[in-house]
Amino acid sequence: MSNNCISVAKQRFQSLWRRLRRNKTLYTQYKETIQDYLNQGIIEKVKDSEINAHKPMYYLPHQAIKKEGRVTNSTCMVFDAASHQANELSLNDCLWPGPNLNPNLLDVLIHFRLNRVAISSDIRQAFLQIRLADKHKYFVRFLWTDTNPRIGEKLTLHITLRNITKFIP
Repeated sequence: MSNNCISVAKQRFQSLWRRLRRNKTLYTQYKETIQDYLNQGIIEKVKDSEINAHKPMYYLPHQAIKKEGRVTNSTCMVFDAASHQANELSLNDCLWPGPNLNPNLLDVLIHFRLNRVAISSDIRQAFLQIRLADKHKYFVRFLWTDTNPRIGEKLTLHITLRNITKFIP
């Protein structure tokens, strides 16, 4: 995995920015999502002293996904850990997938009907509830700014995920 993955993240962020600039509602919702993640402690700003740390790091491209019909914020932030430069590994390529801990769906459906009463639940933002070790936060950074990004310009806000959808051992 290359330390130079920031160029892919910058290009994708500039593309996202153009899309957000054309759609003010989407921009407002996306910005609210980022602010909500900051408030919940799901993400945190990278300290200036750590922006150019001489450590391996990875910047995740991200995009806005609009989910129609939701009562609350209909815009989700989706990270692309499969992105990579030519002849380089992606973050997904470097992760050990681990054993499949999901139960067999057929077994779940059959056992669901065995008793008279069935109870189910959902965890809000379940995939964002997995805590990362500090040493792994260098690999889940993303770029964000409130101003129009320009090629070669230093972006004002580097953010790292505190929690992530995949466990990094």
